[in-house]
Amino acid sequence: MSDASQGPGWWQASDGKWYPPEQAPGYQAGGDSGGAGGGGGTPGTLDIGAALSYGWNKFVQYIGQIIIIILIIFGVQIAFNIVGNIISGGIGGFTGLFLSLIFSVAGLMISFILQAGLIRVGLAIVGGREPEPGMLFQTENIGPFAIASILVGLLVIVGLFACCIGAVVVMLFTLFYGYYVIDKSQGPTDSIMSSFNLVKENAGSVIGFAIVVVVLNLITCGLAIGVTQIAMAYAYKSLNGEPIAD
Repeated sequence: MSDASQGPGWWQASDGKWYPPEQAPGYQAGGDSGGAGGGGGTPGTLDIGAALSYGWNKFVQYIGQIIIIILIIFGVQIAFNIVGNIISGGIGGFTGLFLSLIFSVAGLMISFILQAGLIRVGLAIVGGREPEPGMLFQTENIGPFAIASILVGLLVIVGLFACCIGAVVVMLFTLFYGYYVIDKSQGPTDSIMSSFNLVKENAGSVIGFAIVVVVLNLITCGLAIGVTQIAMAYAYKSLNGEPIAD
């Protein structure tokens, strides 16, 4: 038992403590530790249908909490847009420019916190814990997450110069960097490399999964995020062969 993850396979229980793989529900010595009730699999496997089905079932199970979480995210974004328009349109000169700069930096940091919060929500659900709106505003590991996100953003910009194909490749191979930061407390570069290696070893299934997630979010105008975010956490755990709660 520990207050933080000690490596691959460690899992967080409802008491907030971390436990080694052999203490996971459903663990079988010498066998596959990827199934704690709801599924998972051996390292390097991902059942896209199972991931989406799990995401839908958990969304329905926690629909009240998840809707509140999504409304909070939309509410924060709308509030920032309104305040930003007031600052840019109502205050001129150096003061307005300075306030706009400060507001932009603050908005970027809040965006990072909310993104990390969504990852925490997904990880909590696959870990067998109920999602809570307060998870959106936890700041543990937010520094490494912000730096990793900025690095990924810069890599995407560089990728745009390769006829946009490079940007798509970067986004695909960095799909899980945030999970390694939040779940494993990895540093910015380590988390990016971990995501790269995970996707490289499972390119076929990850590409198919990413396409389905993007299409679902596009056709629902983002309303499917509650389902796809849980499915993302499922995919991350499944590809790492780690326990997934019922």
